Amino acid sequence: MTHLVLGASATLMTAAGSAWYIPAYAALRAGADRPTSHRTAATACLTGWATLGGSAVALLLTEGWWPVAATLTAGVVTTTAVRLRAVVLRRRESKEAARDWAELRATPPPPTPPRPRALLVTALCMAAAMSMGAAALVTAYGMGAD
Repeated sequence: MTHLVLGASATLMTAAGSAWYIPAYAALRAGADRPTSHRTAATACLTGWATLGGSAVALLLTEGWWPVAATLTAGVVTTTAVRLRAVVLRRRESKEAARDWAELRATPPPPTPPRPRALLVTALCMAAAMSMGAAALVTAYGMGAD
């Protein structure tokens, strides 16, 4: 029952994440029209959501926790590595743009506002949803009670 509830929760969370992964997919489809850092960040976004979808499948199809843990671990490591690469590329692109503007002796464009930490917020929401699901199971079925 626990795997089923958690799998259904992860499936619903993945479906709700379309607000992030559909624009990321569109950014990848745009190709060279987007900066490299933007496409790399979109790849990280898609990897993160694919991780959640993969964990939902693992939860629904397996009984043990090892497949779920392996899916989540591989996905988190990959997503983090790709996202860090996007940050490095963005900094490099910003320095290059500043250098180009300095050569033109023009005023550089205003700095871009900081983007919300969507991945952190999503991870916290997923953790809260799974915790609430586990708490609901314990409350409903009295697991651990004598």
